[in-house]
Amino acid sequence: MKAKLWFICTLAAAFAALGAFAAYIITIDPFFHYHKPLTGLAYTLDNSRYQNDGIVRHFSYDTLIIGTSMVSNFKTTQCDELFGGVSVKAPFHGGTFREVNDNLKRAIEANPSLRTVIRCLDQGNFTQDKDYVNYEGIPYYLYDDNPLNDAEYFLNKEVFMLADDILADTASGAVMTDFDEYMNWQGEYAFGKEAVLSTYTRPEKSAHSGKMTEAERERTLANIRQNVTDTAREHPEITFYYYLSPYSICYWDVNVMRQGKLDWYMELEELAISEILSCGNIRLFGYDDNTELTCDLDYYQDQMHYSEEINSRLLVWMREDKGRLTKENYKAYLNRIADFYGAYDYDSIYE
Repeated sequence: MKAKLWFICTLAAAFAALGAFAAYIITIDPFFHYHKPLTGLAYTLDNSRYQNDGIVRHFSYDTLIIGTSMVSNFKTTQCDELFGGVSVKAPFHGGTFREVNDNLKRAIEANPSLRTVIRCLDQGNFTQDKDYVNYEGIPYYLYDDNPLNDAEYFLNKEVFMLADDILADTASGAVMTDFDEYMNWQGEYAFGKEAVLSTYTRPEKSAHSGKMTEAERERTLANIRQNVTDTAREHPEITFYYYLSPYSICYWDVNVMRQGKLDWYMELEELAISEILSCGNIRLFGYDDNTELTCDLDYYQDQMHYSEEINSRLLVWMREDKGRLTKENYKAYLNRIADFYGAYDYDSIYE
């Protein structure tokens, strides 16, 4: 009898301890899975794939900045000044169209106040399969509405330690990370010609057929429709500011010209742009014809990633409608960039 009572008491104590453990995590909620941040606590925002879902579902905002690492250096304070309202940022470094769009749909579902979306469309992702996700270890238990798998969160020792860190930081006088700094990588890299050229080896020239295959065209359209235009069409109350990432001149050299793919690339751009422009509430912007930008490597840390100064300019340009592509002007835009990048002296980059 005593042994049975001891077992029952031990089991009850264990369940009570687990309950207290879980209640502590749920109360602090470092990843905002259950609620927005508690007022006055010094939450650290530094883990996008664990925190973005909670941010878009529980924070108060009417403008969402979303995309890959290309949007990480945007400042929400500047966005609020230019566009009005209140913005949050949800970057997915290395994210695909599917991953970004899934989070966007979660934001729309959770936040009826959402009116403006700002998103970078990485041209390098256009031809991916519509369901491709290239990041391993995504915490899907935070992304679904199934409470049965939440134990991976509220019984997690590492999350418990994060909650402890939040209280310790608060006690030391720290404050919550703001969205200007969230996932901002500006200070982590060197910029300029030397820095860019150190990130790759120039490949030998190769030949290409010059045309997209039918499979590539079908895959590209399926990707854009599922992960870009369909979502916008379903929500005409939202204005989507989408821009094509302005890659550097080195990207054009390595990924287009050295591979003999200029005609292929321009066909891809025309296919993607024409499809996106078929959606009336998407405002699409392109800046590859801003060659003072793309040819100045002082703005880049590698072939593709530009500095926060360019992020700042992009916000201003989009707000002013500068660089906006329309059904009437996009072919002239494509002709300009084909003429410029097709004739550029790429060897001069390496002198």
